[in-house]
Amino acid sequence: MQKPWEASYSDKAKAFDLANLECHTLTELIDVAVGKYANRRALTTILPTGADTSVTYKELADHADHFAVYLREVLGLNAGDTVALMTPNCIGFGVASLGIAKAGCVSTNVNPLYTAPELEHQLKDSNAQVLVIIDLFGDKVDQVIGNTNVKHVISLSLVDFFPGLKKMLLGFVLKRVKKAIPDMKTAHVKMADVLAKGEAAAGSADIAAYSAHVTPEDTALYQYTSGTTGRSKGAELSHRGIITNAYQAHLMAEAVMSDEGETTLVALPLYHITAFALIFVAGLRLGGHGILVPSPRPPSNLKAALEKHNITWFTGINTLFAALMVEPWFDKKYFENIRFCGSGGAAQQTGVAQKWEDMTGVEINQGYGMTECCGVLTINPTHDNRLGTVGVPVPGMEVKIVGDNGHEQEIGNPGEVILRGPTLMKGYLNNPEATAETIKDGWLYSGDIGVMDENGFVEIVDRKKDMILVSGFNVSPNEIEDVISRMPGVSQVGVIGIPDEKTSEAPAAFIVRSDEAVTADDVIAACREGLTNYKIPRQVNFVEEVPTTLSGKVLRRQLRDEYLA
Repeated sequence: MQKPWEASYSDKAKAFDLANLECHTLTELIDVAVGKYANRRALTTILPTGADTSVTYKELADHADHFAVYLREVLGLNAGDTVALMTPNCIGFGVASLGIAKAGCVSTNVNPLYTAPELEHQLKDSNAQVLVIIDLFGDKVDQVIGNTNVKHVISLSLVDFFPGLKKMLLGFVLKRVKKAIPDMKTAHVKMADVLAKGEAAAGSADIAAYSAHVTPEDTALYQYTSGTTGRSKGAELSHRGIITNAYQAHLMAEAVMSDEGETTLVALPLYHITAFALIFVAGLRLGGHGILVPSPRPPSNLKAALEKHNITWFTGINTLFAALMVEPWFDKKYFENIRFCGSGGAAQQTGVAQKWEDMTGVEINQGYGMTECCGVLTINPTHDNRLGTVGVPVPGMEVKIVGDNGHEQEIGNPGEVILRGPTLMKGYLNNPEATAETIKDGWLYSGDIGVMDENGFVEIVDRKKDMILVSGFNVSPNEIEDVISRMPGVSQVGVIGIPDEKTSEAPAAFIVRSDEAVTADDVIAACREGLTNYKIPRQVNFVEEVPTTLSGKVLRRQLRDEYLA
């Protein structure tokens, strides 16, 4: 029986079939791409100064081969070993990510802004044997390496893949002038040396054999996501799941895509599932050219990319769109050739979307998804963009709105969004209890409260879970509470998300003190030692009592209601 949302599909989308995927593993993905687009530019790293460098599909594949050879022949890794990748957007990310797949290994993407304790947790939980890290944050390795199973460290740089003299000059500026690169005491090998050694050993290596055993259902990526139970959990994502999600998004936007390949401004971080699956992988599938901006903060970092490249595709988040529109250099001329502008990761405010369209003439198509389904679950069709909704389910996915009793709700009634389809995660790594709580009878329970209309368009109205969504990143209040609760002089703490104009939501801490000498500055300082910047409470409130259940669990909804009142 046809689902109501299928009326929004093209004929090709209605005929969705996994058999239509041209490739089913990440290794096949790059091999097929090289066969079709060998001489096209694949990735470009662009710095705020406008200095940039590019690699073609052929060059990208060759570098990935050499990286794979280094992992297997030089370091002696085995198939299935985990390699952690901790870097902002740059060509090195693409080389390492594809090289890990070609080596028959598993990636785990790490937020480069993580503090040492956060990095240590992910390295230990994923049992990473190798860490590939950007030199900008290399000093974090020294603090954690001894507490993990990491045996080898590879450092890469934003200026890797620039021509020799230019690379030397840019590297000197970063290291000596801006002093942006700290000393890393831990033994490590630079990316340039890795690729040279891999190339030297490639002649006698059987690269295809490294991943010959890999099936579409095998794990490609441990993608970590915060939950309500404290520390982040690693969602096991399969090769097929990731590639299928990229294909699903393609089907929803095919009408506005060019056969020549899109030039995509990649401002969202590739270590996040949205950019990884829906920009990086999706771009490789279709011969696109990714313009990699290492950091969109400040927004002026995007100016050079918009000036130098003819951008046709752009995905951002609400806060980025809002920030760009108040930049003095912002001009609609940069968006004259945009064919698609998407928004995900956080709620897209209708007012911001409308202002964006008024200023640029470009609509923002909002989508909705999660790490646990490899990226996107719903998106607004390009021919029927309904602001205020997150669109309709992508082809191949089923969505239901259910009540607390698990029964499907009537049209228009709110309930929890549950989903199933070919992109669901295999489970949470080393956490069968959390997996069982999230996936029941093949349906993944999102924890989000939504409403579906008679045409299948979904609106997200609330979150059942307690996660705080800061600029598109899930933040666990339990994790923040754990850090604050360790402080001397703190007897009780509750953390909630509060509305924030810049980040959509921000953490706020409510603390009962046993020592009146504890100050808000003390709390912030303690959080800075163990938490990434976006997890640090924006507000610290000292209260007489934090509402809890009889078992001591913080009643966040009550705390939130009291705050808003």
